[in-house]
Amino acid sequence: MEKQSINWYAPTRAPFELEGFPFFEREGVYRRLSLNPPYTLPEGVESQSWHTSGGQIRFRAKMKTLKIRVQLNGAATFDHLTATGQCGFDVYLGQTGMPRYYGTSRFDARAARYESVLVELPQARTFEVVLNFPLYMGVCEVLLGFDADAEIYPPTPRAIPGKVVIYGTSITQGGCATRPGMSYVNILSRMLDTEVVNEGYSGAGQCEPEAAYAVRDIEGMSVYVHDAEANVGAYEAVAERYPKFLRIMREKHPTVPILVVTKIPYAKELVQEEMRELRLRKKELQRSIVVQFNAEGDSNMHFLDGETLYPGCFEEYAVDGVHATDLGFLKIAEGMAPVIRELLQRT
Repeated sequence: MEKQSINWYAPTRAPFELEGFPFFEREGVYRRLSLNPPYTLPEGVESQSWHTSGGQIRFRAKMKTLKIRVQLNGAATFDHLTATGQCGFDVYLGQTGMPRYYGTSRFDARAARYESVLVELPQARTFEVVLNFPLYMGVCEVLLGFDADAEIYPPTPRAIPGKVVIYGTSITQGGCATRPGMSYVNILSRMLDTEVVNEGYSGAGQCEPEAAYAVRDIEGMSVYVHDAEANVGAYEAVAERYPKFLRIMREKHPTVPILVVTKIPYAKELVQEEMRELRLRKKELQRSIVVQFNAEGDSNMHFLDGETLYPGCFEEYAVDGVHATDLGFLKIAEGMAPVIRELLQRT
C-alpha cells in the first residue's frame, strides 16, 4: 500500500485561530499571561503560566487525516491525573452546530515529544474542528498534519465575541479531567460558544495583587469570573485579599461583569464538620464583599454559591475528595453556564 503523503502546518497563522493565549499575537508563545507582566509574578503563577490549559486551535477543513506532532517541556508525572489530561490533546468535530468530541491523542507518557493520529477517515469530509491543549504541561511546539488533498479554512466565528476570563485554582486549571476537553473551562467554551481564557493556577492562584495586575491586562474581556477561594486559604486572607484583587480588576474594567464563585464542597466535610463550617463562613464573607461593592454603586459585581454547582452526592464528583472528575466538571459547567450567559447578555 502506498504511504500517504502528509503536509504539516503550524497553527499559528490563518486560516487557523488560536484561543486561550491572550498575548500570543504579540509574544508568539503558548503562555496564559504576558512574558512582561507589570509586576514580578509569584513563582507558582509564573511557572504555571506556561501550562497551556484552555488553549484551543480552531479551524474548518475538508480532510481525511489529521495528525499531531507535539514537543512538550516535560513528560507526564502526576499520580492522580491521567497522562492524556496532563499532556494530551483532544479533538472535537462538527458539521453543523458546536463540534462534538471525537478522539484523544495517544502517546508514550514517558516521552516529551510525540506524534499521534487524531482523525483517519476512508474519504474526505468537511468539519468544524477544535483541538484542546494539555491542561498541566507546557507546549514548545505543535504541528498539524493533513492528507495532501486537504482543504483548510477559517473557523466559523464564535456566536459571542470577547473573552470570558476565569481566575482560580487547580480545579479551574483542569485537575483532574481525564482529557483537556473535559475541564469546566473548555466545557463552558462549547456551551457558550465564546472564548474562555483559563487563568487557574494549581495551588498558586492566591489573589496576589501582582497576579491581579497581570490578569487584568487581558484585552477584550467580556466577563470576569473569580473562583480562587480554595487557594487563598484562611478566612482572614480571603477578607484581606479579595477586595484588593477585585478593586484592581475593576480599575481597568469598570463595566465588565464580575462573578465571585465560592468553593465547591469537599468530601471530607461529611466527617469533618469544622471544615464545612469554615467553608460556610467564607461563603458568607464573599457574599458580604459583593454586597459591599453593590452598596458602593457597583451593580455589576455578582455572587454565585459554589455549593449549588454540585447537586446531590457532592463527594462522588471528585477524584481525591477535592479535584473534579469529568462528571464533576460537567456539573460545574452546567451550573455556571446560565449565570455567565446572562452576564454576557448585559454586555
